[in-house]
Amino acid sequence: MLFFLLIAFGIGLVIAILYLLNLQNTLKAASPENRKMPPVNVWLLLIPLFSTYYMFVVAKRISETIKAEYASKGQVPDNPKPTYNVGMAMAIGSAVSMLISIITFKDTYGDTMAAYSASSSGNYEEMMAVQNASGGALSMLGSFIGLAVFVLWIVYWVQTATYKNKMKSLPSNHSDSQIFNQF
Repeated sequence: MLFFLLIAFGIGLVIAILYLLNLQNTLKAASPENRKMPPVNVWLLLIPLFSTYYMFVVAKRISETIKAEYASKGQVPDNPKPTYNVGMAMAIGSAVSMLISIITFKDTYGDTMAAYSASSSGNYEEMMAVQNASGGALSMLGSFIGLAVFVLWIVYWVQTATYKNKMKSLPSNHSDSQIFNQF
């Protein structure tokens, strides 16, 4: 059992590293003067709890970086706030999901103590009612939000990778066109 948990943790860590490398490289694809945050700062998302807040910052600054890079090259992105909406939706969903998890954990822990109290007094019907009531609709809502956040995370990853590749191939905004320099 422990072996499988270590393998799952290792796979999750590799995926997280690849994701953060993508975000870092998206920022690196922009000129240094257009970056709204240092690329290395995306690694702060590995800090538990802090990452819930910091994802809002990262989503906003990556969007601003992409927009600034496009503007500096005289281009207009296909979205006025590239990656912003999906990034913010993912950050909001993560925060709500964490809040639901905390509430559900508190309720489950309290219900476990109530069930233990009921079982020690011999009231098994009350014990079963307490255990069946724990979780419920709030837990199910948390699961749906968690699934939505997972889908948004994948979409955000794809969007940032797409903009990273587009920024690398943006033409320079020089007034000297190569067409007129041939003569």
